[in-house]
Amino acid sequence: MKEINNVMVLFGGVSTEHAISCRSAHTIIKGLKAAGYNVIPVGITLEGEWLPFRLDLDKIREENWVELTKADLAQEEFPAISLKELSSPKAYLRYLCGGIDVDLVYLALHGINAEDGVIQGLLELCDIPYIGANLISSAISMDKAYTKLLIENSDIPQLDFVICHREDINNSIDSVIADVERLGYPVFLKPANGGSSVGTYKVNNAEELRQSLIEAAEFDHKVLAEPFYLAREVEIACLGNHKAKTAVAGEIVKSADVEYYDYKTKYISADGAKVQIPADIKAETMQKLQDYAKRIYSLLEINGLSRIDFFVSPDESEIYFNEINTLPGFTSISLFPVAWEKEGLELPQLLKEICELGLEAYEQQKRKIDV
Repeated sequence: MKEINNVMVLFGGVSTEHAISCRSAHTIIKGLKAAGYNVIPVGITLEGEWLPFRLDLDKIREENWVELTKADLAQEEFPAISLKELSSPKAYLRYLCGGIDVDLVYLALHGINAEDGVIQGLLELCDIPYIGANLISSAISMDKAYTKLLIENSDIPQLDFVICHREDINNSIDSVIADVERLGYPVFLKPANGGSSVGTYKVNNAEELRQSLIEAAEFDHKVLAEPFYLAREVEIACLGNHKAKTAVAGEIVKSADVEYYDYKTKYISADGAKVQIPADIKAETMQKLQDYAKRIYSLLEINGLSRIDFFVSPDESEIYFNEINTLPGFTSISLFPVAWEKEGLELPQLLKEICELGLEAYEQQKRKIDV
């Protein structure tokens, strides 16, 4: 396997999780540099522009990083792009990296156009190794409806669910409401392709359900409806290609006035919730969660890393699979890096292992193209 020296870090993105990605990128870039890599950050704006980021790293977390970057690029002599650099996506990526051939792309992106196979497909077209799940596994894992349907064929427990399509919500919402109401109130709604709890709703009656379905459908063409299950939220950090090793489970401990772990609680409120690692659960519950996580990881054929989330009843008698995140957060409050730190894997070593897993997966997935 070749040596990894030059690592492009992609951050930002055309996604509702753009700001979270920038915060993750700050941690990841620092860690990759500490691991000894030559790091080349490239930001993707909300409008889809790709910009080389050469400012002080702390600027990456500022809301106006795009304006600051454009002003910086305007001041320096950035070489004009030639037809050669436009000859292929790979050539253009090399141009963005100042003519450097990158050995691997680290995806510090979250949400749509990041975890759904879109960016993975581009990088596979460019024949550039990248970290994390491949195109197919990313697409299936990002789509919570597809993931539920796949898990349904296993004996891994999950809550009942109804898949609502935007077209049906727009044209025959009464029928959709009737279908969802069989779950019983309260009901929890979330975009099938979404993350960081953006566009999620707890609804208690038909009137709220009608309005929330319309609003949730603005974030994706499918909405997943489930019973609102008041439980402990426990998460498992995984590493590996196809077969996972798992860190100790962590728990999202919500304050008494927080019903569920929404975007505000995750990223805005200072005291809405905290991460407890290890989770205060029985040894047998910990083992069962880790076993379920390993099975889900293999079932979805995940490469690199993921965080797999579960609901656990207060008395620990019930466990339900919730969802999987193939590019988990690396912010200062994110569970994934902290869980592995508890296992003795410091951030630079963790990122180095993720990069090496990415290159290993690239080598394993090569296909013959000449006939």
